[in-house]
Amino acid sequence: MTIPFTIQLVGGHEAATERLDMLLDEITPRIATFLADIDSTFSPFRDDSQVAAARRGDWSALLRNPAFAEIYALAQQAKALTDGHFDPMHKGVYDPTGIVKGWAVEEAHRRFLKPLLDAGRCEAAAIGGGGDIQTGVSNNSCFTWNIGVADPFSPTHDATLRTITMRNGGIATSGTSARGEHITRRTHDLAQVTVVDDRLTFADMWATAAISAGERDFRTMIARATLQAVLVRTDGTVAEITPETSETTKRDIKDRS
Repeated sequence: MTIPFTIQLVGGHEAATERLDMLLDEITPRIATFLADIDSTFSPFRDDSQVAAARRGDWSALLRNPAFAEIYALAQQAKALTDGHFDPMHKGVYDPTGIVKGWAVEEAHRRFLKPLLDAGRCEAAAIGGGGDIQTGVSNNSCFTWNIGVADPFSPTHDATLRTITMRNGGIATSGTSARGEHITRRTHDLAQVTVVDDRLTFADMWATAAISAGERDFRTMIARATLQAVLVRTDGTVAEITPETSETTKRDIKDRS
């Protein structure tokens, strides 16, 4: 969890900036502690993590740590859902990184930000890290989040290809432009994939699987799912996937004006 994380709170027109600052001061240390604990458990780069222990053959954390057991089960579910294109084994060793980050961001939102929305202490709240964002909006608010899909080929890394408008849900981006390669690829036709789903954990799973599988197999996989995605091919062209959904769950993908 060495990547930067961003917390955003939105107040109604009556909310004072000072009040939002107080809320951030209240929740930021708690979120930081939670993410540090996730890192100590799941980091593949720490010799003292439980993932490192599993790589050495010690899987006792499955019985001792509910979070470790949950991630292991989610990783196996993800492998089945994606026909093996999401694989927690990377280069022959256990590496659940492709699902841990999205799960951690989603869980941080559920534990620390959603209660603020439910209590009416803010109008909207989001947390993001490493290309993954979980958003939320209170039930009595018409606020929407506008999230840009970055251009992986931009030399300054600040150009936007599309804007995704959403309220409650997760958006995940996988690629190698900023974070390096941690995915076992079957093909190299996709440079970046952004997926929108109700749960960030699964958006992250599908984005990771897409990079691994390539466009053709990814489109076959998600024929069984209800997803939206923006695919950036290695030749620089962009494709959008917007399946038919109900009006209550539809999210719009549009060009940035």
